[in-house]
Amino acid sequence: MIKPFKIIMPKNVRLQNKLKKKLSEYEKRVSKLKKNLHINNPELSYNSIPGFKALITRRLYLRGEVETQELAKEIVEEYGRLDNDEFNAAAGVINDYCKTGGKKVKKGSGF
Repeated sequence: MIKPFKIIMPKNVRLQNKLKKKLSEYEKRVSKLKKNLHINNPELSYNSIPGFKALITRRLYLRGEVETQELAKEIVEEYGRLDNDEFNAAAGVINDYCKTGGKKVKKGSGF
């Protein structure tokens, strides 16, 4: 089940710039996943934590906010499936970056 909440782009320009750098990092991770996938559909690389982080962060830049349930529904419509746990984990990380600058993020490269 997708945890329903809204992620809002921070007003702090420093955090916005850090998110922009994270988006680039996530897109590089997704690109690497695409190269390493030995299946016919490289778009399935987006059904991963880095892929979800990239999609969520990109949506933040396009719209200024992300409704998790709405985006999850769009992902299922476009890609045919979604790993709820991985999506929730990715959304939680991006939400934490927006709210606290990543103070709760335990793993990963952080800000």
